[in-house]
Amino acid sequence: MQIIQIKLNHCETAQQLLWQSTAETMCDVAIIAEPYRVPPDNGNWVTDRTGLAAIQVMGKFPIQEVVESSCEGFVIARINGVFICSCYAPPRWTVDQFSQILDLLTDKLIGRRPVVIGGDFNAWAVEWGSRVTNTRGYILQEALAKLDVRLCNEGSVSTFRRDGRESIIDITFCSPSLMASMDWRVSEEYTHSDHQAIRYRIGQRNPGAIRRRISSVRRWKTKAFSKDLFVEALRPDSSTEIIDAAELTRMMVRACDATMPRKLEPRSNRRPAYWWNDRLTTLRAACLKARRRAQRARTESERKECREAKTALKRDIQLNKSDCYKELCREADANPWRSRIGS
Repeated sequence: MQIIQIKLNHCETAQQLLWQSTAETMCDVAIIAEPYRVPPDNGNWVTDRTGLAAIQVMGKFPIQEVVESSCEGFVIARINGVFICSCYAPPRWTVDQFSQILDLLTDKLIGRRPVVIGGDFNAWAVEWGSRVTNTRGYILQEALAKLDVRLCNEGSVSTFRRDGRESIIDITFCSPSLMASMDWRVSEEYTHSDHQAIRYRIGQRNPGAIRRRISSVRRWKTKAFSKDLFVEALRPDSSTEIIDAAELTRMMVRACDATMPRKLEPRSNRRPAYWWNDRLTTLRAACLKARRRAQRARTESERKECREAKTALKRDIQLNKSDCYKELCREADANPWRSRIGS
């Protein structure tokens, strides 16, 4: 199960880039702090009471159970048998409030495993690469000591970067049983947020088993269906009156093959964002390059280049979305009954 963990800073462009990134990387679950917008009545999303901590599923693993969504600062859901907790602790919280929320979180997770806990805690500790350990760092470690979890952060790559300032405040913990297969890393992809995305995998995949499962799916192009040809092809080869389920299945497959060509198996069941194109790919790469220059910049002109690149990417995303919407309206005006006729 592929997971991405990121803080979006309530930024529309950052959430749109996350949409495209999860499609490109075949991500299954997103652990999100401060999303821009959570779609209402969408079973693929679950948030805490404030909407600042969220979990989104977009792969083949649905949300099996919402364990907790009424508290502030964290949300817990069971996905593919794993209890996933998304957290966000704003800097405005007092030390007492921070401690109380963590006590609630640990109470909800005690006895549940395996578990993954990820989010922006705004806490510093030398254990995950900070220069010093602050009060929040001590409280976080003491609170999670009640659970059988391990720190996943590796190295000292910063997760927060803004105007030359860097820190590591996006943290991940998980059960020991998940550590062996986890390839935790801070991604250098462009996010349009001042937080970097964190990527990791839990559980081993068996590509061979996946390929076999996909190849066993039978699909045909029904537009070429001929009723008369199908009925003729469905006639049994012998006069045997008793046909078992396996033989009936074989007869149906032979009849469908004789009547219709099979559909090709898709290379991927994930589609890019409907508004994405090659130009946006180029602009995203330009933003990444400009941001790296800005991090080393000593003059205002170098920082201005980064701001201009970000503005160009945001503008083109909005224009592409607008153009797609207008094209959809034109198609609907030209043939409002198209979808009904096609069905």
